[in-house]
Parts: sequence; structure tokens; C-alpha cells
Amino acid sequence: MAYTFKGGIRPDDHKYTKDSPITRLNDPDTVSISLSQHVGVMCRPVVKVGDSVKLGQLIGDIPGGLGCPVHSSVSGKVIGIEEVTTTYGGSSYNIVIENDKLGTLCETVHPFGKKLSEATFDEILAVIRNAGIAGMGGTAFPTYAKIAAARGKVDSVIINCCEGEPFVTVTRRMILESLSDIMAGIKIIMVALGVRKAYIAIEKDRKKEIKVISNMLTDDGIVELMKVSPKYPSGSEKHLVYALKKKELSEGKTAIDAGCVVFSAETCAAVACAFTKGLPLIRRVITVDGDCIANPGNFEVPIGTGASYIIEKCGGLCKKPKKIIFGGPLMGHAQWDVDAPVSKTTSAILVFSDYFDRESRLEPVCIRCGRCVGACPMGLMPLDILALVKKGRIERAEALGAAACIECGSCTHVCPGGLPVTQYISRAKTDIMARRRSAASEQQK
Repeated sequence: MAYTFKGGIRPDDHKYTKDSPITRLNDPDTVSISLSQHVGVMCRPVVKVGDSVKLGQLIGDIPGGLGCPVHSSVSGKVIGIEEVTTTYGGSSYNIVIENDKLGTLCETVHPFGKKLSEATFDEILAVIRNAGIAGMGGTAFPTYAKIAAARGKVDSVIINCCEGEPFVTVTRRMILESLSDIMAGIKIIMVALGVRKAYIAIEKDRKKEIKVISNMLTDDGIVELMKVSPKYPSGSEKHLVYALKKKELSEGKTAIDAGCVVFSAETCAAVACAFTKGLPLIRRVITVDGDCIANPGNFEVPIGTGASYIIEKCGGLCKKPKKIIFGGPLMGHAQWDVDAPVSKTTSAILVFSDYFDRESRLEPVCIRCGRCVGACPMGLMPLDILALVKKGRIERAEALGAAACIECGSCTHVCPGGLPVTQYISRAKTDIMARRRSAASEQQK
């Protein structure tokens, strides 16, 4: 039996790197570390140009409110604090550090130093907060804030090991190579939340990973393996909760409202690293693939490493590139800068030629076939919302539930007319949220 949900799609998985072990690349000469890699306010730099920094040293902190601190992923000298344009068209700041290649560890980096059973909730939360861990499955929500919000309100934890995005194989490689770290992180999170039940959710067709996980589970049943349908987006929080708990989460609701909380496997491993080694989140594993990459694979890189450097280390390009995407092809984001740096949430760098770019071969048109309706895991009417958005009728699109879209890309994937449906709805969501914030601000006056 596989736990499932309504809607969804089964795209070709293209998991060409699933058997490629994680390789640690040589650190680049410079890193460019964003001060905004999380949900919440942007960090403020606590270093200045000319300062020497060490590996794991705090370089950006949160002035107040929701957010995550940022640390140096190399040792060296700060050579710039630059304003940059983000993928979304906004602005942010990056701290540029020249790597001295010494890897000098900051004095603040050290293991927790206490038995987990002796640690208080505040101590556990402080370690996770100070390590700058944000949801690495793509949400970028500060992990400490999610734990704090869930404590006392949930009875279980769901560990998201699903990986439905084509090409991306990070999670499966980490399960095969670093499962002990993931399990240690699960235990820490459970202790922090005060719960005695965890579910590891993974697609039922991932035989090798299922076997490895099953061999590590104990007979006490505290951590249980749950096999879900291998369709996309099985890794979406809302659909994972529905599949396992049969509880629907409407717009604005989270897993906490269903009595559970969801963390990615990568986030759990980062939590374990913060406790056992004292290292903040300064490196991550990414998949590098696409028909333009000469030697695809899975690589561990410092956060702030530029895409062009990583591509060069993969043998460079073997075809003329059309598009560079950070993340999977369905929910990832196209980059305008080939030197865009890896962030805490970058799961992949994919480089595609014209062959994978449907936009270059089709004249977009809606033929009212309804495939997007059947594919939408949120039960929306994407074709009707699309028509309204194109006419500028945003309020009517909102009434049809546009704000509930999770931007999974299923509608765009199945559209035979080649319409970028998700992009239109995403644009409408931005307008809807801006109007709601404006209305809320007016009410407070």
C-alpha cells in the first residue's frame, strides 16, 4: 500500500545521477554569501571590508524578528559587500570573501558538549538558531522558529525523504551515504518537540533507500517508515500531511494545524552537524545535471560558491546552454547570472539546451483540454485562473483560489499548449499578497 493524494503528475524522472556518490569539490577562490537565504528579514553584516574571517564565523545576523544568521563558509578576507539583484527581481546584499585556502576554524565552532538528555529546550533551540539552519527542502523557513511554533501543539514529526523533482538526487544520495546523520537529527528534533513518534516518508519505488532505512530502524516503532505514491508533488508539505494523516490543509494552514510538523532529510542532517561538530550551515550537497553538463554528479560545496565555478569543475559545458536553473525543473528558478552563488536552499544546478526548452518550439495557447485541472494537487481550476490573470482580473482570480497555489508546476508540465500557467498564477499571487498586506496595514492605522 502507498499513501497518496488527489491530483499530481508522473514526470520522467531523469535521475541520471542516482548512482553518483557525493564528491566534495575543492573550495573556490572566492565565495559570495547572500544575507537573505531564508524566510524573514535580511541579515545585517557584522563584518566589514578588509576584515579577516574564519570558517564558521558569524558574518550576518538578524536585527530582530524572523530570520537566520549567516556564517562564512571559508576562511579568508572580506573583499566586498555588494548589492545584488535576486532571481525574483528584488535586491539583497552579498558578502564576498577571498578564500585563503587555510580552512582556519572559528573559535566558536565546537560540539554541543552535553548529553541530549540533559539539554533544555532553550539550549537545543539556541544551537539550531545559532547554526543558521533554514528549511533545506526549499521552504527556507528558519528551523528554530518552526520547532518553537510546533512545541506543545504536535504529537509527531514527518521526515520528508521524497524527491519527485526530475534530475535531483541529493536526498537519495544522503540517505545512502549519511543516514546516521539524518537519524541523529531526527532524534534531536523529537527531543526538542517532546514527541515520541516520527514518520519517514519516501516514495514506494525507492527500493534501495527503503532497504537502507529499514535496516536502521529499531523495533520500538518510535520511527516508522511510510511509503507514499511516487507521483509529484509527493514532497509538498500539504500533500504529505494529507497522504499520511488524511487531513486537508487549506490556504494559510500548516502541518502544525494537523498535529504534526515536517522537516526535510537535509535539514535533519544539518541539525545533527550543528550538535556533533558545532558547525553552522555553511556547506550543502547539490546535484549538477542537465544535457549541457559534461560530467554530471552530486557534489558538496561551500555556500556562496558560484555556479560557473561548479560547472567548470564538472568538465564545463558540452552543448550551448539555453537555461540555468537552481533547484528542480518544476519548482526551481531560472538564473540570469551564470555566477549566481549556491544558497542554503539550492538543491541542484541544472543546465539545459534548446532541446529541453519547450517555449522555443511552441506558440503558447490554451486549448481548454482541462489537463491542468486533473493535475492540480490543490484542486484548483488553473485554466480559469490563467484566463482571469491574463485579463488583469486579479480579484476574481483570488476568489477562485489563486492564493492557494503551491507553484508546483504540474499544470505547466501537462499543458499541451506550452503555456507557463504556473508563472501567471505566481504573478497573481504576488499581487494578491501585496494587496492583503496593504489592507492589513490600513486596518492597523
